[in-house]
Amino acid sequence: MLETDLPAVLAVQRLAYGDGYQESAAVLGAKLRLAPAACWVADDGEGALGYVFSHPWGAMPPPLHTALSDVPADACAMFLHDLAVVPAGRGGGIAARLFDRVRARAVASGLERISLVALADARAFWARRGFVSARGRGGDARLPAGYGAGAEFMELALRSGLSG
Repeated sequence: MLETDLPAVLAVQRLAYGDGYQESAAVLGAKLRLAPAACWVADDGEGALGYVFSHPWGAMPPPLHTALSDVPADACAMFLHDLAVVPAGRGGGIAARLFDRVRARAVASGLERISLVALADARAFWARRGFVSARGRGGDARLPAGYGAGAEFMELALRSGLSG
């Protein structure tokens, strides 16, 4: 993904979420600059169909709607900030391919896990990909504001011996 892709990303975001979960170009641009090798756009040659933003992070999720500037020294997880696909592109494997890129980047980076905050309507999607609740580590009690009712901090262990 390049900074020049951000207008297309914002269009995908609006189609995917409506007016409910919009993040600004400034915030998304900061996430892209934080980890450009961990952010991708899915494009069919005629336009963007989906995107994913991810970046190395610590044990708990970062604040929402915040322009992050530095990866923490104790980064142990690839935080999957957002993965969205336009409604017309759903069911075609776009989300799975974007997630596979995040997973490959996390493994190549030597990180312990992938973490994310699943919105209420996406928890089953992430559970099918092996994510489990991080509730046992205090994940729900410490979710940053803004994720909405029913959001849950979830993790996928990348190394054997780790538990969610």
